[in-house]
Amino acid sequence: MGKKKDSISIRRIIQNAVFMIKYAARYDKPLITKIIILFVLSKAGKAVNDTFLLKMIINGLTGKEEFAKIMTVLIISLVLVVCLEWINQLIDEWSKAKLIKLSGTIQRDLIEHNSRMDLIYYDDPEYYDTYVIVANNADESIEKTVMVVSKTLGGIVALGIASVMIFTIDPVLALFPIAGFTVNLLTRFKIEKIQYDWDVANKKALRKADYSKRVFYQPEFAKECKLTSVKVPLRVQFDDALDEASEAGRHYGPRLTWISLLNWISVFTVFSFFAIPAYLGYLALVVRSIALGEVASANNASNYIRSNLNEINFCLVDFQNIGQYAEKFRKLLEYKPSIEGSSGLTPEPGASVLALENVSFRYPHSEKNTLNNISLEIRPGEKIAVVGENGAGKTTFVKLLMRLYDVTDGSIMYGGHDIREYATDEYRKKIGAVFQDYNIYAASLAENVLMHKVSEGDEEKVVMALEKSDFGRKLARLSDGINTQLTREFSEEGTNLSGGESQKVAISRIFAGDGGRTISILDEPSSALDPVSEYKLNKNLIDNAKNDTIVFISHRLSTTRMADRIYLFENGMIKEQGTHDELMQLNGRYREMFDRQAQNYIV
Repeated sequence: MGKKKDSISIRRIIQNAVFMIKYAARYDKPLITKIIILFVLSKAGKAVNDTFLLKMIINGLTGKEEFAKIMTVLIISLVLVVCLEWINQLIDEWSKAKLIKLSGTIQRDLIEHNSRMDLIYYDDPEYYDTYVIVANNADESIEKTVMVVSKTLGGIVALGIASVMIFTIDPVLALFPIAGFTVNLLTRFKIEKIQYDWDVANKKALRKADYSKRVFYQPEFAKECKLTSVKVPLRVQFDDALDEASEAGRHYGPRLTWISLLNWISVFTVFSFFAIPAYLGYLALVVRSIALGEVASANNASNYIRSNLNEINFCLVDFQNIGQYAEKFRKLLEYKPSIEGSSGLTPEPGASVLALENVSFRYPHSEKNTLNNISLEIRPGEKIAVVGENGAGKTTFVKLLMRLYDVTDGSIMYGGHDIREYATDEYRKKIGAVFQDYNIYAASLAENVLMHKVSEGDEEKVVMALEKSDFGRKLARLSDGINTQLTREFSEEGTNLSGGESQKVAISRIFAGDGGRTISILDEPSSALDPVSEYKLNKNLIDNAKNDTIVFISHRLSTTRMADRIYLFENGMIKEQGTHDELMQLNGRYREMFDRQAQNYIV
């Protein structure tokens, strides 16, 4: 089924190649035009020099042409060779340098395009695979498309020039390169197919080997590798992966060898290096219908036709790869967001009621809902906690509140309006959030807190936010303060924070938020903190939130005692709700979870 899905027609391949050229030309049409012209001039000039000028020179030397005329042709040939070398240098150096900038510009726009995509697309394997392939190959594929199209057009022009020379001597000579091209075309696609299948099998096997190898080099695995016997199964996995790769070689290697040998013998040996010289020798020595100049120029023309047909042959294979890539490229560009960047109302200043009415949600390609018929109301300034086991739907609930997803059924109301009626960016200004899968970026500490470029006057805000998140003592030990570079991605002097320190930096983003925020959401961002630090952090958040609505998502139920109301999620539904005391008196699922966790802190 996968192969059928990846198969596209020749017409579509051509359309895709044209699309890629047009897409690149939107950014720099003069550059694309110049590269194509350079390739055409290079191919055409070499064809003229190696056929017509060569014929004139040899015939002049073996005949009775005047020396001055022969020298004129030689000088023309020399100037042409110098110009062709200059053109080739432009193709190799100048054009590639220019294409790097072009590819970078296109890559930047792809990043911008993807930043506007709805989060739900990241949960769609088909979209995510498409984006990864396009993003990873954009630079190479854009450059490759321009080069392959240019080579093909240049090769066609050169073929025309060489063919004119062939037909002025003997049309039969054209049969040999055409026969070689036909055999090469048939065998080349077979060779590419075998190489592709071999490469897929090899990569699949070596991916396992690479994982086993990486484990032994990465510091986060070092302790377990030294203290346990995990290295034994990893070595077995490594050896098994190498055996799989070797088996793939034994399966595909001989087939590839024999068909490649057939390709070489027929295309290059018989039809090129044997048939053409033999036939030319017959015409010159037996029939005596051509002179030495025709022999040399016809041989060059035939070889030129063969080499250009062979190059076009490889270009056809490249066109197939380009067509497959462009299909994904076009699909990516066709994705249109329905949430990100949407226009609409602007929420009124100040806090408002946030209400969910019979909300259900289902992920793409899923057979069942993640959330079912959720109804609740969060009043301004209210502190609520959402608790439950993994997979209960807590994080999905939060993403719906932030309108990272849209509900499947029901509605989420804020200030009397469905949140889908608001401009997405304006609505999200009301919300500050820290997720459990937060990130620390290879940037300064201040930039990691503000999540934007640091401006004059931001220092006090950053320091205050870090102190509120209990990062003050660590900040005092950093010699560069808030200008400290985090991670060692780009600087050997960068600072790597511990898990708990990283979480405090992530949480400080809440305190550094703009004044328009009325809702703060914490989706288990303090999981790496000890219970005392977590309690202190949450208390700081509540003390500094003033009239903010706060939504806690937590596994640790010690946090919930500070909440005005608690919602226990189970299997995507609200199983229990109430204050801490009410749920303890209910003696249900919440009481069971709280008592079980409380035992872990009893000495």
